[in-house]
Amino acid sequence: MKSDEFVRVIVAKFAVILGLTLFVTFGTSFAEPDLNQVPPEYIPFAVGEQIDFHVMFGLIPAGKARLAVLGMDTVDGQLTYHAISVARSAKAYDLIFKVRDSVETWFDADSIYSLFFRKRLCEGPYRAENIVRFDLANQRVEWWDNGKERPPIVVPPRVQDVLSAGYKVRTLPLHVGDTLAIRTHDVNKTYDLLVIVHGREPVETELGTFDCFKVEPVLRSGGIFKKERGARVFVWVTADDQRIPVKMQSKVSFGSITALIADYKPGRREVMK
Repeated sequence: MKSDEFVRVIVAKFAVILGLTLFVTFGTSFAEPDLNQVPPEYIPFAVGEQIDFHVMFGLIPAGKARLAVLGMDTVDGQLTYHAISVARSAKAYDLIFKVRDSVETWFDADSIYSLFFRKRLCEGPYRAENIVRFDLANQRVEWWDNGKERPPIVVPPRVQDVLSAGYKVRTLPLHVGDTLAIRTHDVNKTYDLLVIVHGREPVETELGTFDCFKVEPVLRSGGIFKKERGARVFVWVTADDQRIPVKMQSKVSFGSITALIADYKPGRREVMK
């Protein structure tokens, strides 16, 4: 593997993990009902929440990542949360292969489903931007690939994008042994996202030790790492009402990639009426 490809896999693909990937891998079963249709009783995040991660390849620093709820906006007359996931390569890697990726979502503030999505990739010389607008009235998405409008795609009602899916999971009750199902759309394809709750265990971080659920996100139609079919992704989220992701890990053929929480700034909690 060339050095630039190596860095791109480590850092850029981990941006994809954060973008959903707060919650996702590969599965063969499907649990009903689709939880997108179930409004949350409690929303654990709010404007101002910010979670920073160190991204490591083994013991080697590979980059940094951040999840943040930036504000409240209105999209097509609906009040939304505006959230973002960003990932960047470490300075030592910038000379080899610079990565500056971002994924943004605008999702309904009450029921948590996507209304607008934007993904920008800056990986070495590669540049890409995808924009998706969810037309709920007609159950379709309109999307643009690097500024070029593409034919609309039919989608189920209240579908998630790859980032809003993670925030949706944080609103759900979790129990060891559960398999949860969330329908998710990523630019030009829709798939079933399963969230398998494997167990409960402590996770040590520089912020302290957290009691966490160990979750494996699973894509019904394919894996996160298309070239790494054996890769599995695990996410550790706090076992309290906040469901904060504190650790993410994937083992691939050339090693282990880990993101560990480095800083957390809470937003204001809100209880649904």
